[in-house]
Order: sequence, then C-alpha cells, then structure tokens
Amino acid sequence: MQDLEFSNIIFTSLGIGSIIFLYFRIRLHLWQILKMNAQKSLQKIKNKERSFFYNSYYTKQTAIRKFFHQPATAEAKLYIAISTSLKKGEKKLKKAIEQSPKNWRLLLLYADICLTQNKRIEFGQTLNNLKIPFWASSALHADYLRLTALNDLYQTDMYDASKKLSKALKIYQKNGFSYEEAECYLALGQTYRISGVFDVAYTMFQEAEKLYKSMELPCKQAEAVAYQGILEISRENYKTSEDYFIQAEEICQKHQLAQTITDIKNWHGLALYLQTKEKEALKMFQSVTSDKTSATEEASAFAYEMLARITLHTKQFDKALHYAEQALLHHNENRHQAGIFENLYLKAEIYYATDNLQKSAEILTALVRNKTSSYTTFYPANAYSLLGLIEMRQNNLRMARTLFKQALDLENSKNRLKGAAIDYNNLAEISLREGDKKSAEKYLRQALNYAEEIEDNELKDYLKAKL
Repeated sequence: MQDLEFSNIIFTSLGIGSIIFLYFRIRLHLWQILKMNAQKSLQKIKNKERSFFYNSYYTKQTAIRKFFHQPATAEAKLYIAISTSLKKGEKKLKKAIEQSPKNWRLLLLYADICLTQNKRIEFGQTLNNLKIPFWASSALHADYLRLTALNDLYQTDMYDASKKLSKALKIYQKNGFSYEEAECYLALGQTYRISGVFDVAYTMFQEAEKLYKSMELPCKQAEAVAYQGILEISRENYKTSEDYFIQAEEICQKHQLAQTITDIKNWHGLALYLQTKEKEALKMFQSVTSDKTSATEEASAFAYEMLARITLHTKQFDKALHYAEQALLHHNENRHQAGIFENLYLKAEIYYATDNLQKSAEILTALVRNKTSSYTTFYPANAYSLLGLIEMRQNNLRMARTLFKQALDLENSKNRLKGAAIDYNNLAEISLREGDKKSAEKYLRQALNYAEEIEDNELKDYLKAKL
C-alpha cells in the first residue's frame, strides 16, 4: 500500500514537472515569436517617419495568435490596416467607431493615431470620451496613462503628466515593451525640461536615445538627440544646442529622413535666431519653407512664423506680414488653434509697428473676446498689454491703465514675472505722463523686484536707469 502511494507521488511529481517544463517551453517559444514579429515590424518602419504606427501590445497579440493558429480579430485587422496605410486604416477605424462609439479599445487606438498625426483637438476629445475598464490588460492601462499624460503635458499640467508617465514606464518595463518605454523617457524629458529640472530631463532624453538606437530606429533616435538640443536652448547654451542639432541632422541625412530633418532645421534655426545670427537663421527657415514635399503643415507654419519675426525685427514689414499670413494658412490647414492665436497676435504686432493701430486693435480685441479652449496655449495677457500700448499712444491713459491692470492680474495669477514686470513698467509710464512721480516710482520698484527675481539683467538695467 505504501509502495503504491509512493509511486503515485512520483507520478504526480513527474506530471507537474512535465507541465511546468511544457509551460516554460511554450513561454520561451512565444517570446521568440514575439521578438521575431517585433523585429519584422520595426524593420518595416525603420526608415519611415511620422507615417509609421507601432504598438508592442498588438505585436505581442499577433505572436500569440500565430502560435495558436488563431484568426485575426476585427481589432487586429484594423491595427494591420493602420500599420500598412495610416490614412486608409484611419478611415476604417472611424467607421468602426461610428458603429461602436463606446468601444474603448477602438477609441484608445484612435487616440494614438491622432497623436501620431499631431491632431491635438481630436486627440484631447477622444481621451475625454474614453473610459478604460479596470479589467483591461496592464499594457493597455499603460497606453492610456501615457496618452493622457501627453494630453496633460500639452495643457501644461506637469505634475499629473510626470506621475502618469512614471507609472506607465514601470508597466512597459515589466512587459518588455522597449519602444513604449523609450516614448515615456522622451515625454518625461519634455516634462522635466519645461519644469526647469534640466539634469533629470537630460538623463531621460539619453535613455530614450539609447533605446531607439538599440532598436535601430534612426527617425526616433534623431528626435531624441534633437530634444537634447532643445534642452540646451532652455539652458541658453546655444552653441551646444547647435552641436546636437547638427548630429541629429546627420542621422537624418544618412537615412534619408527628409521630413524629420525639417523639424530639426526649425529648432536649429531657433538656436541661431536666439544668438542673433539672423542671416543664418533666415537661410535655415527658408530651406524648410522651400521644401514643399517633405515639410509638414506644422513645420512650414513654424518656419514662416520665425521668418515673420526676423523680418519684423529688421523692419521689413511687408515681408513680415506676408510670412505671418503664410503661417496662418498652414495653421488653419492643420487646425492648430495655438498657432492660429499666436500668429494673429503676431499680425497685430506688425500692424502696431507700422502705425496701423486700428487693424492691430481689431485683431487684439477679437483675441481677448474669444474664449480660448484648453487646447490652445495663447496667453491673452499679451493682447491686453498691446491694446494698452495702443490706447497710450492715442493718449487714452485711463483706458490704457485698465488694460495694463487686466494684463497684470493675468500675469500674477500664472506667476509670469517678466510679463508682470513689463506691465508695472507700463503703469509707471502712465503715472509719469500724468505727473504722478510717487506712483511711477512705486510701479518701477515693483517691476525691478520681479526683474531681479528672474535674473533678467537687461530688464534690470533698463528699470534702474528710469529710477
């Protein structure tokens, strides 16, 4: 009896051991298929640019289906259609969403496509309509966290963005999703750069670059290198930023990434502009606007806007107005609300510089009356300040004071100290014109305090000379 029990134990042990062995063999085989599928998918998009669409979760699901000889699901077919042709795939996906408007998987997929194409309004609206269930896979939870974090980043909610990206990063690392891990590092780099935590931002960009390089994705590698250049612009290390942009441009040239290089040229042009190398910057931006086949609407709009700013500074007002209108055309085509508002304000600045105060005031009044949505970054305090300057030039001092105070309230509410300092200076100017030297000195000292706090030496010297 005891021998029989002992035999049963051995048999049971062997059975469990065989099952465990088989389980790990299956897992290993699945992992090999997944790696092979991922390499094939990445190979297809290796030298593509913004048109590509890649998602590790769907690659993994494809591997599992192939292993078990299962047919592709309707959702998987949509992903295949998207990865084959973004425009055709998007049309099919939109039809599917019309039939199932609450299908969270389809909405999540559509949000990712909107982000790929920089459709910010549709991206935000899709996320607002999306509720991911608690029982969704960890990878899809991570996708949702990453996408909502990017929406937070666009709306300058840095705290929520970094918190969500950090959570998503851990999930991707656990799942072995290197591409999405790199995307998180890139977004975290942006978040920390904007927040002024430059050392951490640099580390994040470096990690992203390493991962993209290991996956042999030169388009994304060039982007990660270029973001390090943008970081150096934030640090005001303009020469170092140029070195990064040149490195990124060389990657693009080597792999014939004509579209990506236009964005990098724009950033390189900005570095030149900030060094007052206006002739070199002009050539860089003109090389983007002359590229009608590769430059995106967004890239062209930025280049035209910068050309408008350069020609405004050099008092070529007709050219400046032409470039600003070209920028608006591209922003309208791309439905980029932030760009539309910024360039309308730029047009108002040009009209102000040419003494066409009526046209300038018309644009500015329309801007402050228009309730800007959360998808725009235009700041109305600028418009109030310029309207105040127009009223001051026309000697309407009471109205000018009201407008400057409205601008000041907005600046203080957002802790924009440089803007507030300029508004205090403008209020001081009104007091001086009215002969109220005591009030003028009070305003100038407050402006000086802000200038010292932000360490703006040029503004400090200007204000001290007035005291």
